[in-house]
Amino acid sequence: MAENNIRSMFVVNPASANGRTRKTWTQLEKFLKQNYITFAVSMTSRPWEAIELTRKALRDGYEHIIAVGGDGTLNEVVNGFFDDQGILINDSAHLSMIPMGTGGDFARMMQFSNQPENIVRLFLNPKTMKCDLVRATFTSWQAEPTCRYFINIADVGLGSDTVFRVNRNSKIMGGALSFLVGAVTSIIAFKNVSLQVTIDDRNVYTGESCLVAVGNGQYFGGGMRVTPKAIINDGWLDIIVVEGLGKLELMSNIIPIRKGEHLKNPRVHYYTGKKVMIESQDNLYFEMDGETPGQGDLTFEILPAAMNLIV
Repeated sequence: MAENNIRSMFVVNPASANGRTRKTWTQLEKFLKQNYITFAVSMTSRPWEAIELTRKALRDGYEHIIAVGGDGTLNEVVNGFFDDQGILINDSAHLSMIPMGTGGDFARMMQFSNQPENIVRLFLNPKTMKCDLVRATFTSWQAEPTCRYFINIADVGLGSDTVFRVNRNSKIMGGALSFLVGAVTSIIAFKNVSLQVTIDDRNVYTGESCLVAVGNGQYFGGGMRVTPKAIINDGWLDIIVVEGLGKLELMSNIIPIRKGEHLKNPRVHYYTGKKVMIESQDNLYFEMDGETPGQGDLTFEILPAAMNLIV
């Protein structure tokens, strides 16, 4: 079967997976060349550079961008599809992912593979689909109003605290174990936050909460199926609000959340909507796609069918 004629660019984060991606990518690159796959490569050397590299690749005429790394790398590449005014640089360009990072949560849902034989199929037998994105508005760490995009999940509370801890420490243990240790450590120190959740201009929750998750995808935290009903191309956000829980209750809910069985809990509230606002007098910070980009009151809006995927 002949290779498709789309110009492809790999955007590689060699530091992902605690630096293991550098070696893995070298082996994969050799395999692709041996199979006569035509492609270009851009390697990141610092945080947020994948945004710049993706923008440059799209402006240079590349139509298929493959993120190589973890969820954070994927998030940067997604944001690189947009210019500074929030306009898609090329609305016919496509995105793929090769998961090599700590979490790999979007790849888990989409079944993206890091096996060489499966990656070759992205070129020889590409399958395309549309995917929703989410626009997030918040305050950056530099206290500036900021707009970013995500493809998988954003959350406040215990989830964001866990990601913050995992990102600060070595990820040598791998994805699931790194997040499990981070979650347990976070629970020990965690305090519920007082917040208000508004969906499509209707207040749905006011009170203490340990977790609010806004999902386009289903998984976060290295395989925790927090929004198990989410579909990435249905034009809806899935929202989970967990009431304030004690430390023992939090511990006992780790396994149900991992299995996606927590919706049975009467203290877990599930909603769908197009626009979500999370407000608090507390100093909220949040995570999206495995990164913690800012804080403050948050607004999330669904962008139906905004991204083209090759899977």
